[in-house]
Amino acid sequence: MKNIDCLSLQMKSESRSAWNYILQKGFWIVGPACSSVRDFIKKTLGYDDVILDKQVRTIFLNNSPVDSIDGVYVEEGAKLALGGAMPGLVGIVMGRDNPYKEFRSGISCKETEGAAKGTQQVRIFLKIFSTLAVDTGTDILTKGIELKSETLKDFLEKQKAHLLNPEVLTSLDSTNDAPVRFTVEFKG
Repeated sequence: MKNIDCLSLQMKSESRSAWNYILQKGFWIVGPACSSVRDFIKKTLGYDDVILDKQVRTIFLNNSPVDSIDGVYVEEGAKLALGGAMPGLVGIVMGRDNPYKEFRSGISCKETEGAAKGTQQVRIFLKIFSTLAVDTGTDILTKGIELKSETLKDFLEKQKAHLLNPEVLTSLDSTNDAPVRFTVEFKG
């Protein structure tokens, strides 16, 4: 594979919904170190407080539900999952700041001190579910994400009819698990 800083993909607009699969399966993203969950999401994904407070009702950090998005900090290699409100009793209990959160107090993220200063950025694995992926996915893809080269190439091969610059496929190696940073621009 050629050494690429950031691959620029151009896709037909009708392929946008196919990218929800990638957003839900997960991808790597780089953001500011020493950030609370709220600050990381705002600075990296561009969500404002309205989206965070109204649409992002479920947050998991390293498989634990998060209530205090201002008191829990992300660290290098963390796994973060974001979603809207989940259905049913389990969805209510797992949602942020609800009256039933005591039922899961043993598995919830505890407030932490900010990570030690020293690094400028951290790389985390992010998954975005449900209507949140639909509503905010285009903006996230425009900013750029990372996937393994083989994962991206396999996905693009299936979306080849929607790829406006198919020559980018020659830059990807389907046997390489190295991460590739890329942006997606939807046209037409």
